[in-house]
Amino acid sequence: MDIVYQPVSDAQIETVRALADRIWRISYPGMITLEQIDYMLGWMYSPETLREELSGAYRYELVVIDGQPSGFFSVCPKPDEGYLYLCKLYVLPELQGQGLGQQMLAHIAEIARASGLAEIRLNVNRRNTRALRAYEKFGFTVRESVTNDIGHGFVMDDYVMSCRVSGCGRAGAAADDLRLRTHAPARPLRGRQHLSS
Repeated sequence: MDIVYQPVSDAQIETVRALADRIWRISYPGMITLEQIDYMLGWMYSPETLREELSGAYRYELVVIDGQPSGFFSVCPKPDEGYLYLCKLYVLPELQGQGLGQQMLAHIAEIARASGLAEIRLNVNRRNTRALRAYEKFGFTVRESVTNDIGHGFVMDDYVMSCRVSGCGRAGAAADDLRLRTHAPARPLRGRQHLSS
């Protein structure tokens, strides 16, 4: 399996939107309503939102497997607080359960390390047991439980999870192995002012 990480530019926005739409509509029913899925896709993945994030501190990368866009992630540095915020991490449903998420997390841990950030944090839906297991396997632990009002009568019921880069599960060994099998080394984040998440 040939895995390539491609930085996302404005030219790939529609690819990210198509991946998000497909993954969300398969993965999230049962966790949130179809109405909330529609609302969040329209809010978080509008071309305007993605362009704004790409022009700011957010870094998006496509995960291209055997030449096909198969997932993506986005991160945002919080240098004042000393951590990298993992905003999004998605793989096509038919490719889940093959260790790709762990490899992506190792790549993200390497980005944090290269950027001098000691911790990674993320939010995950409390009902997303599959994602929770994957994050725990990598070494994330729950910091707190939060409920955020996102408007239009919808809320996000999340766990906030964190992992110290120095002790993130298989981060060190997996990242070393990953550099041998992928075509995009982790680059440090620099030269941008971060936006609030």
